[in-house]
Amino acid sequence: MITEPESNTVKYRSTCPVSRSLDLLGDKWTLLIMRDALFFERKTFADFSTSSERIPTNLLSSRLKKLVALGLLTRRQYHVKPARYEYLPTAMGEKLRPVLDVIKQFGEENLKGGR
Repeated sequence: MITEPESNTVKYRSTCPVSRSLDLLGDKWTLLIMRDALFFERKTFADFSTSSERIPTNLLSSRLKKLVALGLLTRRQYHVKPARYEYLPTAMGEKLRPVLDVIKQFGEENLKGGR
């Protein structure tokens, strides 16, 4: 993997933009958290933990930290004692909205309901 100093949390496997994007977003939890933030206006840890996909809390915590470190979400304290934070999409995070729209459309057209 190629490490870049300015990315301090991501090791890129190549210079390909698709590969690099997948290095950032290539797991389902990351995209589902961004979906919840962008489309369902979930903001707090508790909000995200109520997602129907039932993300384990340890993974939720690590993914939120990752998304903040990558600049896709920003963390803002809204309560002092006890400390409580909300996570809001940044301008870069908002750029994922059309990507998620296309993924949603693909699913609606090609992956009909059911389990």
